[in-house]
Amino acid sequence: MARLLTRAIFNAGLITLWMMAFASAQEQPAMDAETLGLRGAVAEPAPAARQAGLRLGSFQIDPSLETGVSHQSSETNKTLGAKVVAQSQWSRHDLRLETQIDTASRRGLAAEKWTARAVVNGRLDITARLAATGELRYSMTADEEEQDQTNYGASAGVRVTPGPLEVTLRGSLDYRRVGDPVTGSESGNDYRETASELRVAYDRGAILAPFVEARLTDRNTGTVSGFDGDASLWELRGGVQIDRGEKFTGELSAGIGQIRPRDSRRDPLNGLLWAASLTWSPVRLTTITLDASGGVQFSETTDLTDSTMTNGIRNTSIALRAERSFNYRLDGFARASYSYGSYSGIDRADETMLFETGLSYALTPQSSLFGSFTHERSRSRRADQAEDDDRSNGVAVRLQVRR
Repeated sequence: MARLLTRAIFNAGLITLWMMAFASAQEQPAMDAETLGLRGAVAEPAPAARQAGLRLGSFQIDPSLETGVSHQSSETNKTLGAKVVAQSQWSRHDLRLETQIDTASRRGLAAEKWTARAVVNGRLDITARLAATGELRYSMTADEEEQDQTNYGASAGVRVTPGPLEVTLRGSLDYRRVGDPVTGSESGNDYRETASELRVAYDRGAILAPFVEARLTDRNTGTVSGFDGDASLWELRGGVQIDRGEKFTGELSAGIGQIRPRDSRRDPLNGLLWAASLTWSPVRLTTITLDASGGVQFSETTDLTDSTMTNGIRNTSIALRAERSFNYRLDGFARASYSYGSYSGIDRADETMLFETGLSYALTPQSSLFGSFTHERSRSRRADQAEDDDRSNGVAVRLQVRR
């Protein structure tokens, strides 16, 4: 019965998607040759695309449906998802709600995996120089072949701008639970994490704006494989924000950090912190983004052969992405990334390389077709086994309909 109901819901979603795409195609206004030529020259979206969505009081509501098929490592998945974004249109203050649900099926149309996510964030402008921010987060993933995972999160902060300075104080709380919510079974992957952060920036309106930032994070995991997995991480960094308008923006920073485990059998882990996030537009309608970072991060990975738990991970990652808008219908992108993580205290290192490229084509102002190709390679070296080397290629096609 449940299988029949799932199949009916999936088919109804597909039919709704195609009906919305057909209806939106009928609503397109007629365009003469001169208008088409002008739009092709400046590569701007059709006016109807800018007017997409619904207006509900002072909120802009943007719903969308998406269906697709992906194939990776001899496994084919059929996906169906829905997303709703509500954004306030106030002159002061800000409030945004985003909800999303996705299902995937590997065999037939039964939803074997699904994810749900909801985020609410807002800003309250108390005065011209004082603002408060807040955010609530929730996500859940259920899979027939893996353990369920639920994440809760909340954060709040205040931003003050006395003269040329901007001072931001922020705190957050995150909780993750891994296990079956029906049986109540739990896993050593559960944790509770609290963080507090202070950031001071100077003259943010300038081309180069320096800043300093301090952050303290405390993670509580309880006992994992006989070890106390609790640890704290403090970070101190300084940097500069770059603002050259639409042509070039970014942020560079460097500092130091240390992980302090609670268990006396685990040693403190020190490391240098660095990060670069740069966005460059060399020519019109082309954007190149670089995101790179290095530092230390929590881990409760245990080497059972030596009865030791890692002190943490020294990690390095870099990602380069290029985007190009060919005309008001066709966009393309390519992305390459590399990450390396070395586990302190145990003999293990992980390495991941990823390349992805794709195109999106606007069928109508309210519907788009996406296609992508992905190549991924991951290697892991461990003391208790030979080196693992996994490679996979994947292709995906998705249809998205917006209202």
